[in-house]
Amino acid sequence: MIARTTAVVEAGGVLGQVTCAPPLTLRQVHSEARDRCELRLVGTAAGPLAGDDLSVWVRLRPGAKATLQATGASVAQGRGHGDAAALSIRADLADGADLVADPGALIVCRGSRIDVRVELTLGAGAAVEWRELIVLGRTGEPPGRATLRWDVTRLGRPVLRQFLDLDLGLTAGRRVLACALITGPAAGPDTVVASATAIAQRVDDHTLLVTVLDDDAVRATRRLDELCARARR
Repeated sequence: MIARTTAVVEAGGVLGQVTCAPPLTLRQVHSEARDRCELRLVGTAAGPLAGDDLSVWVRLRPGAKATLQATGASVAQGRGHGDAAALSIRADLADGADLVADPGALIVCRGSRIDVRVELTLGAGAAVEWRELIVLGRTGEPPGRATLRWDVTRLGRPVLRQFLDLDLGLTAGRRVLACALITGPAAGPDTVVASATAIAQRVDDHTLLVTVLDDDAVRATRRLDELCARARR
């Protein structure tokens, strides 16, 4: 399956355009902040499945503010053969735009393979707080395989290029990866090493990358929150 979902957010919290294709559907919900567009990512079909090519593209116009959250986890499924699934999430932020994004947990079941790419393109003064949570295998089953690629640019210049192969042999045997990218003009991050598997890394004067490996998704998320708070001045 090839599916493309796109949205354009204007200043003032206005959803100017949206086009959806299952299994990834965007819905606008009520926002307590009048100038912020609240979007929910809803799974409307099974997936990602082997061979699927899925993408979500969100564009924020100058000064636009938006929040993107998932209503539940995504479950990558396969049968141990066939092509890997691909999931690409892209956000283009014009000058002064602000985005808070949490696409929800991705559970990579036994026999499945998926390549995840997060691509962020930032204008002057744009701010992003983006979270990813990947769980290798359901409780009591062997893990699937996943990769995670970050491509972040600001004003055409690279901020972060990172590729992670989430094989258990490369993740200290941990099956849960929780990470956050925080960048913007107000950020003043510090590097904090809580342990060998929980690190907040200062990428530049305005960018922080926080990574936590664990075996429990709830605990990993809690540790991620704590590290983000410690590393942000």
